[in-house]
Amino acid sequence: MEIRNNSIQKIARLHWYNFVDPVTKLLLALFLTMLSFDFTNLYFEAGLVLCSLVLLLLSRLTSATINAVSFCLFLIVTMILIQGLFYSKNVHPLFSVMGITFYLEGLLYALTMSARILIIIFAIGFFMNTTTISENAKYLESIGMPYKQVYLLMSVCYILPQIQQNMKKIQFAERARGINPQKTVTQKIRSILPILIPLIIKTFDQSINRSITLQLRGFNSPERTLATPKYCYFKAKFSHYCLSFATILLIGWKLWQIISRFL
Repeated sequence: MEIRNNSIQKIARLHWYNFVDPVTKLLLALFLTMLSFDFTNLYFEAGLVLCSLVLLLLSRLTSATINAVSFCLFLIVTMILIQGLFYSKNVHPLFSVMGITFYLEGLLYALTMSARILIIIFAIGFFMNTTTISENAKYLESIGMPYKQVYLLMSVCYILPQIQQNMKKIQFAERARGINPQKTVTQKIRSILPILIPLIIKTFDQSINRSITLQLRGFNSPERTLATPKYCYFKAKFSHYCLSFATILLIGWKLWQIISRFL
């Protein structure tokens, strides 16, 4: 008979990002974003893109993150074409094709903005892939946030997944009945419009029912046992103070850069 130690298996499945608390991950994403907006050097931006990409690759990649990155890459290509042709500060031509001139200033501006978009997507993707909603709720409650505010945050985070889940159920039922075939993009858009309002109403109704259920179970009672975080985090408060201080400095520096333009 094979005997397995569940606790040892659980420890073996832990990754390095499980020891980083959710607030630290969110502050890290904000810190990388502010760094990209404070410094406009293209090589520095490329370094930040590489760092945030490494963080994303070291996390659990999901299909939603891959789809978001693919969509952003499409927007970036479009932005490079538009800014390279029509940027207001275009001066130096880079190349011309059939009488259409592509400028260097527009290309550099588009690359800088593209790097910032990628940094935000990669950093937020790292946070979303390595942190669950329940983990966020447990940690926020353990550090002293009132339960009502924690539940409000959870409800907001669950709205979009609930809408997607309900929409998939309705569309699957329609396809099973042979109603509203969805072979083209136009047909998919037309199939969403009639069910949009009932979909939103149903999602909010589910949130209200969940809230009533939690109240009946005594989750709002002051004597309720607090939920304990699933993982033991490494130097959470120290990371909060360091990243918060660095982010505030970057925000102040950015505000000073904006104000100094008018002086």
